[in-house]
This record gives sequence, C-alpha cells and structure tokens, in this order.
Amino acid sequence: MVSEVMVKDPIRVEPGTPVRELARLMRDKAIGSIILVEDDKPVGIVTERDLVRRVLASDQSPDTLKALDICTKTVISTSPLADVSVAVDIMNDYNIRRIVVVDDRSGKVMGILTTDDIWQNFRRMSEELAIKYMITRQR
Repeated sequence: MVSEVMVKDPIRVEPGTPVRELARLMRDKAIGSIILVEDDKPVGIVTERDLVRRVLASDQSPDTLKALDICTKTVISTSPLADVSVAVDIMNDYNIRRIVVVDDRSGKVMGILTTDDIWQNFRRMSEELAIKYMITRQR
C-alpha cells in the first residue's frame, strides 16, 4: 500500500509563498518538491526542475515571484490505500517522479510518494527477503 511507503506529512506552503523561500526550504530540508495547499488541499506542486526552468533559465527573479507563479497546477494524486504498483503506473503514465497522496474523503494532503521512496522500499524488502531465505536454508 502507498501509505506504507510514502513520506508522511510532506512540506506544504501557501500559494503566495515567495520563490526564494521555496528554494531555501528545499535546500534546508533536502527535498526536491514542495506542495502548495489551500485548506490543506493540493493546488500545485513546485519541484527543483520548476525552479531551474521557470525561474533561473527564464531570467526571472526569485524575489518577485510567488509559488503559484511557477508551480505545476495539475496535481496528480493517489489514495493512501492504493497499491504501490498502481501509483507507479500513474507516475509512468504522466511521466512524473512524484505523486501527492490525498485522503480519499477529505481530499487533504497526507503524504508524497517519490521514485526514490519506492526504490528505497524495494531495496529494503529485497534485503529482508534475502535474509529470510538464508535463515530458511540454514534450517
């Protein structure tokens, strides 16, 4: 299930947050994206790639732009109850590396799932299976 792999309580900001503050948050928290919310419901997402393409490479000033100015407004999301393989399929369909996890009833942000999270979980599960296999063989 997605809820077992996702990052719970991801960094969220209001749409009017200055872009320079987003960049500092990403640096200080060592994260690659920030979710924009209104009433804790996703209204956009800003990634490091957005900062590069929509600010730096476009000669825009991070001091005058707000998060809403540079975000991707179509937020692709999934349920915390979804199977991870379904989330991966969605990510592949949309060619994205992260997906916002929202509560099925309220629509509020619960987490974020990234390809890195999936990979780390896959590695951990593989190691656990290998250990179980070795223990079983030793009996």
